[in-house]
Amino acid sequence: MRLAVLLSFALLAAAPARAAALLGVPVTVKTVDGWTLKGVWQAARPGRPTVVLLHGTGQRKEDWVPMTYALRRKGDGYFALDLRGHGESRVTPSGETITWHKLQAHAKGPNDYEDMTRDVEAAVATMTAAGVPEESIGIMGAEVGGSIGVKYAAVHPKVPFVILLSPSLAWREVPIVNAVRAFKGRTTPILLVCAAADKLCSRETPLLYAFAKLAVGERNATVMTPAQERGTRMFLRDRGLAARVADWIDDPVAPEPPAVSTATAPGVAADTAAAAAPDGSNAPDPSAAPDSALPDASAPDPSAGPDGASSPDRSARPDAGGGSR
Repeated sequence: MRLAVLLSFALLAAAPARAAALLGVPVTVKTVDGWTLKGVWQAARPGRPTVVLLHGTGQRKEDWVPMTYALRRKGDGYFALDLRGHGESRVTPSGETITWHKLQAHAKGPNDYEDMTRDVEAAVATMTAAGVPEESIGIMGAEVGGSIGVKYAAVHPKVPFVILLSPSLAWREVPIVNAVRAFKGRTTPILLVCAAADKLCSRETPLLYAFAKLAVGERNATVMTPAQERGTRMFLRDRGLAARVADWIDDPVAPEPPAVSTATAPGVAADTAAAAAPDGSNAPDPSAAPDSALPDASAPDPSAGPDGASSPDRSARPDAGGGSR
């Protein structure tokens, strides 16, 4: 009897954990190149945004469950999609059932991941056909899902925001620098979420952040830095991360920096400023200041990093941990 009980516990421990179910309506969509994809759609409350959720390589829509809880609490909608070759979307247009291992990912040649922007198009088209405004549909992607999402958003200017979890310059040979640069002139908020312990992401996110600031403006580019893990697994390690991301969706633009006051300081005579001649001839000559008042050129720059380079304001990352493309 005791042996039977121990055996039962051993079998339960060895059994794979069942993925939590996604709340929402199961939906089937068809891409322009013939793929039939499965997803789950939770409608947003009136006036709230909807987020297309794009998983990473070898993953599936159920990996977004922790994030969907945070979105539901806000009244936000979501469309979690099994990308082609993943989850329940594994039947090719020719009728063959495959897994993601058979997908091609060549830098110079066929790349099935590049084609996944069509999967996003199919999901968005399904929602807009049902009356969801396109300008209320944002994009969130994990790893290569983020690459797919930002490439889609680069050519769809109505996308209101883009979130990339664990971004890289070229997940599965899908380069995204030019896609980020294509946002130039837009004010689309972009959020990059990179764990401090993710060595690859920590190395490449600062560059993507710099391009994002140049494209959409410094106030519209943000970086979050949880401690560990990658992609949707960051939500499991940092239980508050999903709520912080959902809060960012509500308020994605950084506040204006405080204005520098030009008012006369208290105690300074009112006629001091007026004493200068209109041509500036009475203005103090900075070259005449004593040496002690001038900055010492040999002193270290407090804004510089350990290597002497100026530290970026929001993109610095510890370079620890590991990971591969």
